[in-house]
Amino acid sequence: MTRVLELTGPRAAMRFKLLWTTLMAGGDGKGDRNPVVIRKEARLYDALETVSVSTTTNGGPPQRELIPDGGHVTLSQEDFELLQAYSEKTQWNPAASRDVCDLWDWLSTAEKRD
Repeated sequence: MTRVLELTGPRAAMRFKLLWTTLMAGGDGKGDRNPVVIRKEARLYDALETVSVSTTTNGGPPQRELIPDGGHVTLSQEDFELLQAYSEKTQWNPAASRDVCDLWDWLSTAEKRD
């Protein structure tokens, strides 16, 4: 099974920013990051790169921004589950609470394909 994340519409840029943030944070950073998990992270990184451009300057940490009109990202169920778990473990600032709740609701409704 795969999951499709539609990154279009007025909330797409914020959702992408939160997805990128949670992937770079690796959730809480304390989980088991064995070779299987690292490969999933690499696939997620590659998938999110397809709908974004780099905004990193001066050798800072990797930053990306959703391209205009976004697009969609298709993830395997296991990669999707890792991204979803990371989004739930990330130590979000209270100011982001509304956007994070929107992200969680949006992820829970991501299209399923066989």
